[in-house]
Amino acid sequence: MSGAQVLILGSGTPNAEADRVSSGLAIAVDGRPYLVDCGHGVVQRVVQARTHGLISWDTTDLDRLFLTHLHADHTVGLPDLLYTPWIHGRETPVDAFGPAGLERMLAHIQLAYAENIREHLSAHPCSELGYQAQAHELGAGFRYRDQRIEVQALPANHGDLDAFSYKFATPAGTVVVSGDTKPTPDFADWARGCDLLIHEVYSARQLPDRPPAWRAYHSRVHTSTRELAALANEIRPGRLLLYHQLFWGLTPGELVAEISSDYAGEVLSSSDLDVFEL
Repeated sequence: MSGAQVLILGSGTPNAEADRVSSGLAIAVDGRPYLVDCGHGVVQRVVQARTHGLISWDTTDLDRLFLTHLHADHTVGLPDLLYTPWIHGRETPVDAFGPAGLERMLAHIQLAYAENIREHLSAHPCSELGYQAQAHELGAGFRYRDQRIEVQALPANHGDLDAFSYKFATPAGTVVVSGDTKPTPDFADWARGCDLLIHEVYSARQLPDRPPAWRAYHSRVHTSTRELAALANEIRPGRLLLYHQLFWGLTPGELVAEISSDYAGEVLSSSDLDVFEL
């Protein structure tokens, strides 16, 4: 059986935290990573993971990216993804899959760093392809397949942003990544029986203490612990892994307990550099 693992690179949110960078994870099959989202610090976390012996692959293998949406905490690491592995020796362009607007975002990043690109190409032994990116904007029925993995996308509900959830089918098991989203009608059927459900969440217990505008926003475009427990009872994943967690003063254990009060399956709170085998 092929080996597969999930590496949590960034378990945080838009809020800067001392021990969590913003959203990013990698699903690796036979040592080849498929990156989901690219918040700040993601490339640095790959270097740390390799230094600590957690992974066999390196930054130069980061050439397939799946973006759930274009919020900054999921994309602000894109320049780092394009240019740092290039300096490390990546020779292939990044294939980037994601919502409408991705092509324009990548084009503007390349314009912003035109001087960096020009100087490195003239002064350093760098590949002429390794800094480039090809945008693939998703439509209905999106499906990606290669010899290791099959990826499907499902529209997510993150307000008026174009957003997606992803399902990764590997020979070792299936991983579903919610992205930032309110529960949607089709999600439970689509994700049912997956081996690992990686889902965003906020504390229903702490929500009443938030300012009214933030209460309204989070209720409209994110998933509460109560809503996630109900989803998990429908999906029955092998494991439920929390990421993009809004604790609002709770400990990770207390956030897990909110869900476990209504859901009997295994629930885990993720941290940066956690590794999960499939």
